[in-house]
Amino acid sequence: GPPVSFTVVPPASAQTVGSTFQVAVMLGNGNDVYSVPLQMQFNPKVLQLVNVDTGSFLGRDGQAVALVHRDDGDGNVAISASRPPGARGVSGAGTVCVLTFKAKAVGPAAVVVTKPAVRNSEQKAEPATGSRAIVQVQP
Repeated sequence: GPPVSFTVVPPASAQTVGSTFQVAVMLGNGNDVYSVPLQMQFNPKVLQLVNVDTGSFLGRDGQAVALVHRDDGDGNVAISASRPPGARGVSGAGTVCVLTFKAKAVGPAAVVVTKPAVRNSEQKAEPATGSRAIVQVQP
């Protein structure tokens, strides 16, 4: 089948300096998805990462989802969402995680899935594609 796709939603938005807003990372074409170890990038001069929350996709059957993220402060963020050991993977489409940003400065900023990755319940990597969103921060 087609590769798993990651889409940053909304694909374009306008924010004002000082505002807090969210972008969601959506997964499509999922089949037996057990964990999602993503790497993302944004412009740290324009945006500040406030938080990363779990989306509904991996826990849609009521299983607890472990979500960890590491923000290196340079605009690179590692995010890992996974289901409990022994749980089966989930299939379909949905939100993997939601990133909350604060707009710090005027300018355009891309929020990009730089290393899209998915592992199935056998811990095998599945092919995946990423995307980007553009945030335009205004005074």
